[in-house]
Amino acid sequence: MTAAKKNWLNNLIFYFFSLFLFSSTFSIALSQISLGLALIVFLALIILTKKNFFEPELKYFYLAVGIYLLWNIIAALASGTPLKSLLMLKEEWLFLIIPIAVHLMRQRFYRSALLLMLSAGMILVSIYAIVQHYTGWHWFRSWAPPLASDQTYYASGGFHHYLTFGNYFAVAATFILAYAILQKENLTKNLNMLFVSAAILGLVSVVFSYSRMAVAALPLPVLFIAYLRGRKWLFSAIVLVLIVAASALIGMGELSFKFTDGLLQDISKSNQSSRLFIWDKTFALIKNKPLFGVGHGNFETAYAQLLDSSKGETINRPHAHNDVIDKAAVTGIPGAIAYLLIWVVLFWHLHRGWHNSQLSGSKRIFCAAAAVGSIAFFMTSLTEATFSDEEVRQLLMFVWAAGLYPLVADKAALKPPSQETS
Repeated sequence: MTAAKKNWLNNLIFYFFSLFLFSSTFSIALSQISLGLALIVFLALIILTKKNFFEPELKYFYLAVGIYLLWNIIAALASGTPLKSLLMLKEEWLFLIIPIAVHLMRQRFYRSALLLMLSAGMILVSIYAIVQHYTGWHWFRSWAPPLASDQTYYASGGFHHYLTFGNYFAVAATFILAYAILQKENLTKNLNMLFVSAAILGLVSVVFSYSRMAVAALPLPVLFIAYLRGRKWLFSAIVLVLIVAASALIGMGELSFKFTDGLLQDISKSNQSSRLFIWDKTFALIKNKPLFGVGHGNFETAYAQLLDSSKGETINRPHAHNDVIDKAAVTGIPGAIAYLLIWVVLFWHLHRGWHNSQLSGSKRIFCAAAAVGSIAFFMTSLTEATFSDEEVRQLLMFVWAAGLYPLVADKAALKPPSQETS
């Protein structure tokens, strides 16, 4: 295959993938169409070049993903509805975002452009969400977003639900903020001010979404960024977080309710919508089928059978509102362990990249930024169905790829010293 044809295919992958990343901030339909086109061209590149794009440096990560997928298939076959459960696994194709993004990010121009596209989408949608928060304007929707008690609206951007919007922008904003802040150079250089602007607007839009867990997930990643930057930054960040949190809780009545009376309702086992009530019912599902679970697509039916109508229990649920607990219920305890294994291996890779002094600082920053975004995602998933939201999960796959790419970007730098000198 000639170099010109290879470059043409790489450019085509980049165009489709950059459209996917940009549109992921507001449209699941457009983002998945463009991602599908990028995948088709990527597969063509693999066939024509006969190159293995599943880098051996990431073999443990891909092995963890493989174990997770294999157990999901086994659990689906062991369920009472094998065909239905297997079809529900179609969302797992989003893992293919990782090798595509890793491949693209090895080239500096592609890498910078992808971050620019994500940031541009964040800025546009965040501005729209802020306007939406005060006006209720819902682009391309026939209904307004939920009205808050203080006559403002739950910002949801272009997404169908404000929780999905809040979770998406919590991950995106913390990831971009970490990338910008951890640069050692002046923040006005190399488009860093654009990245900072995207992050700040994203953080504001998360608060305006009134998505409680997304808002609650913001302080830890922000403080972690400051910790990585230095002690002076950490002290300033603690003060800033306390001031912003106090101002938001005092000045925004709906948000204050979410963290006071709303929180008390959500930890009451007598409330059918509380997480403790849902988890208590889900643990019963896990106890009944601890090995293979109820199977994908069967949670809602199995959960309904546990409701006691004589006690007024009538609200059904399609998800356990905690990704780890949900995996245990749907695919059994081994499935939950396989899911957690991916996270363990991921953070091991990111830790290894961040502490590898032989990698350039610009590459190590991606490891830290991916860790920050992943922390925000994992925290939202403690009380939400974040991993089941395709909009948020496809962003997570890109964030993971951004953190993993440095491990293959300069293979020589990753060799032990003894190998380098031999």
